[in-house]
Amino acid sequence: MTATQHSPKALAPAQRWILFFIFTLAISLLALDGCGGMHNNSMMQPPMGQPTSFAFVSNMGSGTVSAFAVSGSGNLSAVPGSPFPSGPGAEFMALDNVHRFLFVSNQSSNTISAFSVNTTTGMLTRVSGSPFATGATPLAVAVDPMGKFVFVANQDGNSVSVFSINSSNGALSELPGSPFTGISNPFGVTVSPNGAFLFVSSANASLGTGNTVSTFAINPMTGSLTLSASPSATSNPPGITSPIGMATDGRFLFVGDHMAEAVAPFSINASSGALTPVSSLPAPGSGCGVSCHHNPLRLAVDPMNKFIFWTNVQAGTLSAFNINNGSLTAITEAPTGQHPFGLAFDPSGSLLFVVNKVDNTISGFSVNSNSGMVSPLAGSPFPEGNSAPTDIVIIARQ
Repeated sequence: MTATQHSPKALAPAQRWILFFIFTLAISLLALDGCGGMHNNSMMQPPMGQPTSFAFVSNMGSGTVSAFAVSGSGNLSAVPGSPFPSGPGAEFMALDNVHRFLFVSNQSSNTISAFSVNTTTGMLTRVSGSPFATGATPLAVAVDPMGKFVFVANQDGNSVSVFSINSSNGALSELPGSPFTGISNPFGVTVSPNGAFLFVSSANASLGTGNTVSTFAINPMTGSLTLSASPSATSNPPGITSPIGMATDGRFLFVGDHMAEAVAPFSINASSGALTPVSSLPAPGSGCGVSCHHNPLRLAVDPMNKFIFWTNVQAGTLSAFNINNGSLTAITEAPTGQHPFGLAFDPSGSLLFVVNKVDNTISGFSVNSNSGMVSPLAGSPFPEGNSAPTDIVIIARQ
């Protein structure tokens, strides 16, 4: 027999062995790739619909705080146990620096509520001793970047209350000398990112006086306040502006002049905290009754300090502006629900939520990180489920 005749029979076992080896190797590689794929999807990325953050919404009408789980796509679902009782007239909120505690001002009962935050479930637990007494009509709340002190604007008390935070349980203790008085109709409070200064807006829509922003130095050890710069007018000539909403990126302070229907940017002196207008101040607004609601109302700077957004309460819209060395350039204006109040970004900065006081809804938007343009989320505005939502804060799920 020739070699050609013998080769098929002689090579058949070898061929079968080679085919078996290739098949086994392929299966092994597929298995390894599949395990790697499963690891990347299930361990490094949350499953579809799993919460990535939690949103807390104050409800002025019901005196409660609602808690929502927020998915990566912006879907909202109520946290078990929500809403959580706070106090009559619950409106403004602030979190400590590591999001362990949430503070809510209750303007109709002259108190501030404190909650411990479960960052895994979104559950809120009232801190022992809460609520704590403030001055008359507490409004805006701010916490210093170190999470040591809470500042509360007492509008009818013409003062600012300052509390130290017990880092272990969130209980509040009012500082000696608090409330700090001599501040006309304080409405907003904002702490500089370095914790050195507290900015306080004084709003008086009926008299046209006290429409200014004052800078106070914060004692880093005691939390006490000392006026460090003369109050800055928010219009030219001074008059009715009602500076209510404020936001800062550290270099600039942006003041929402409610009655003047404008936002005034100020540069911040790093040493004294003194404010200098970046552009011409707006003209003062005309007087109106207590039911008068002009825009803007609340402000928020995106996490990258590129854009600023604010709610226009009468117009029922959200404005977006580009920040260029403190100067503002309009990007877009998008419709919200009725009477938009507070607004907040999710930790990624890709989602922005606005609470609408009159129709009890939450408007959700996706934010283009390059252009600042916003697009409404599917199903927005979402029903909030409670009465008169007015403020919102959002934290990352841990």
